Amino acid sequence: MHEIGDIITQLNQQLGLTVLLVEQKLPFARRVASDFCILEKGRNVAQGEIAALDDRLINQYLRV
Repeated sequence: MHEIGDIITQLNQQLGLTVLLVEQKLPFARRVASDFCILEKGRNVAQGEIAALDDRLINQYLRV
């Protein structure tokens, strides 16, 4: 998984390629993403820079 993250980061930095990452493992997403968008029932309920993905949003939308 670490190698995949490195490749995604390289594609973005070296080629300016935007990658849409749909990921359930939050530590991995935090490592490779610059921004996030949370969808609930097909509607955007939160978005922003990955640093703004705080415990409140995680508990509200991403906990099972």
